[in-house]
Amino acid sequence: MVQAIDRLVVPRAAVALASVVMLAGCQCFGLCTQAEAGGQDAISDAEVAAVCPVVTKSEAWVNRMPTIGDAPTKMTVMLGVNGKDTWFLTPLDMPAAQGLILDLKPGGATVPGTVAYRQTAPAPLPARIVILCQGSEIAAIERVTIVQ
Repeated sequence: MVQAIDRLVVPRAAVALASVVMLAGCQCFGLCTQAEAGGQDAISDAEVAAVCPVVTKSEAWVNRMPTIGDAPTKMTVMLGVNGKDTWFLTPLDMPAAQGLILDLKPGGATVPGTVAYRQTAPAPLPARIVILCQGSEIAAIERVTIVQ
């Protein structure tokens, strides 16, 4: 019985190990050849980055409706964008006298065409929310709506 199991397991384990080694080699080979290419053939981060989308709608609100429990009040920023790519917003770690600055980046687990950001509502609310993409301002929200 043990010999029968060994005859089944050993060949399959060898095939699995060989597959892993081959895939790892392909990954290393691809990275090595890209790193060695350098110079004019190298692709810059700017060329790889997606082109910023056109913002079709931008809004922000604070939900102050009664809730169950001690959930903190949240501020939500919502963007509508053109295109089939997914995007996400991250706050910039720089002081903004005028309000909140959010950076739009490609990726994220959102529905294409919709970008959302949520945080605990700051006090006082930001007077202005600026949306940047690749260092350029693409949208601004001048008023945060309070939902009561």
